[in-house]
Amino acid sequence: MNPILFLQESAVQLPRFHTKAGEQFIDLVRIVYLKAQLNYTVFQLSDGEQVVTSLSLGSYAALLESQGFIRIHKSYLLNLHYLQQCSLKPNHQLVLPDGKRAVIARRRRSMVKKIIK
Repeated sequence: MNPILFLQESAVQLPRFHTKAGEQFIDLVRIVYLKAQLNYTVFQLSDGEQVVTSLSLGSYAALLESQGFIRIHKSYLLNLHYLQQCSLKPNHQLVLPDGKRAVIARRRRSMVKKIIK
């Protein structure tokens, strides 16, 4: 059984998140960004919690890009809901809501700039 994650009125089915505490369900609105770490994906949530899953970022990108997420780099998938809380630096870095910096891919810079402004 796959959990259903909700964002506004649409639903996306994602694999289950198995953690030490058991199975987790994450509301898409709580996800600030996803970050690739080798063959794992780290979900950064709005309350500061991090969830590590064993699927690659590409697996999630295929499902989430149509749900209000944008791929700013090969290692980052950002929720557009939180993009306005980010700041763009002159060296093509995006300061994420948690203070971490992510480089914006060359091919995606103009699109990200349009969305921020």
